[in-house]
Parts: sequence; structure tokens; C-alpha cells
Amino acid sequence: MKKQLLTIVLGLVAMFTVSTSFAAPKASENTSKVEGNKTTVFNKNGKLVYTIERFTPDALPKDVMDIVSEQYGPHYISGIEKIEAKGAKPVYIVHMQDRKTVKTVRVSGNDTQLINDYIKG
Repeated sequence: MKKQLLTIVLGLVAMFTVSTSFAAPKASENTSKVEGNKTTVFNKNGKLVYTIERFTPDALPKDVMDIVSEQYGPHYISGIEKIEAKGAKPVYIVHMQDRKTVKTVRVSGNDTQLINDYIKG
């Protein structure tokens, strides 16, 4: 139960972080459309700004899984968001954990960035 609650909390924090990091200075100028696990954001003219799709680890592309496994070793992947914006490579936000740590990693192409690294208490 504690592990599930931690996973849910981390997922919500990540969704908020991802959503706010791409927000325009005046959020009222953008509109969002949520369909299942996909959020699409449009500007005031109705043009697509970006999409965020949340999915389970079994849907993670093999090349992204290989990059994460190679750099961070065996971890339980608890959630993934795929962010797509016009003219940019897709960005994957991967939430993972092992017995001692909880990590959030950003993957775009072959580039990775450790966003968060928490030690379980």
C-alpha cells in the first residue's frame, strides 16, 4: 500500500511538473483537451502546442527502455509520460524506483537527464 501511494504521489507530482513546465505565460490563452490518458494543449488560435500521453511501462519503446536500463540499471518503472511538440523530438519522462531510490529521468533521442533522485526514508 505504501509503495502504491508513493507511486501515485510521484505520478501526480510529475504530471503537475510536466504540465506547468510547458505552460504559456498566460495559461488562459491555452485550452486543454483530455481524452483518457492523453492531454492535448492548443493555443488561443486553436493550433496544437503539445500533447502529453501517459502510459504503462510495457508500452515504452524498446530504444528508450534500453537507454534507461543501460544508464540506471534494474529499476521498477512506475509510469511514463510522452511529450510531443511540433518541430521537436518526443520527450519521455520515466518514473522508476528500486529498493533504495526513486528517480525521474528525461529521455529525448539518445540524451538523458536525471530530473529527480530521492532516497527512500
